[in-house]
Order: sequence, then structure tokens, then C-alpha cells
Amino acid sequence: MQKITAATTISEILNEYPELTDYLMDLRLCRSDAGPDSILEWELSRAAAEQDLALQPLLEELNRRIDA
Repeated sequence: MQKITAATTISEILNEYPELTDYLMDLRLCRSDAGPDSILEWELSRAAAEQDLALQPLLEELNRRIDA
């Protein structure tokens, strides 16, 4: 994966960058639910909207963390 985008799913982020798990958990973007409508299968844009998080700053922070 190159960069994390609004269309990247939470599960893709966790699989590619497991070091982001704690950060995503702190933001309530990562839970242990499963199934067809699990937050893990949502695109980042949807998950951020559900948690009332601003998407652009979130994308910048996630990509900063993987580039560090």
C-alpha cells in the first residue's frame, strides 16, 4: 500500500500497518466486531464520519505515522 486514502478500509490499514492499531483504537476506529457491516470493512471516510472525525487531518496523521 502506498498511502492511506479515504477509500482505504480499516482492515487494510491494520493488515498493512499493524503499528497503527493502538492509535485507531484510541479514535474508536478499530473494534473487535465482525461481519458484513463491521467497522473493519468500512472505508476510512465512513468510519471517520461515524466518529465525527475530520477526515483530512486524520489522513495526514495516519500517513505521517507510516512515513516516520
